[in-house]
Amino acid sequence: MTGRHPPGLTLRHVRESDQPRLVGLIDEWFSGRRVRHLLVRAWFRHFASTSWIAEGADGAPIAILIGYRSQDRADEAVLHLVAVHPGHRRRGIGRALMESFAADVAEGGAARIIALAWPGEPIAIAFFRALGFRADDGPGTRNLYGTPAYPDHEAPGEDRIVFIRP
Repeated sequence: MTGRHPPGLTLRHVRESDQPRLVGLIDEWFSGRRVRHLLVRAWFRHFASTSWIAEGADGAPIAILIGYRSQDRADEAVLHLVAVHPGHRRRGIGRALMESFAADVAEGGAARIIALAWPGEPIAIAFFRALGFRADDGPGTRNLYGTPAYPDHEAPGEDRIVFIRP
């Protein structure tokens, strides 16, 4: 782990054996939104060197970050998913994971990090903004719930905010 993090917290790279336990928790961390399909085993097998887990003093997972360096855009890294247990938010845990990820991908040559969020998700939007991300407001964006977003970015009806952090 690089940098500082809250006391009593262990940060480490994910392992494939973490996947089943996290799949059982992740929907709860997203307030019931069904997102478990975003944590398939391949993320833990193939992107462990740039993905992080935070565990409490008892060894229980309390946060996760899945991310990778782009294979086709050497100067970009992609933050696939970041989640913090609701009872552990606003303690610097998400920031610690993000800074660990940023250090990993910077070593590999990434100059910026890209992350997506659903429009109308105030927790995610506030989190990304607090970490120095800005919403892309380029051509094709529309103001959705007060934030520039791309309509149908992932599929019809699947709008996304594209956040960029240098």
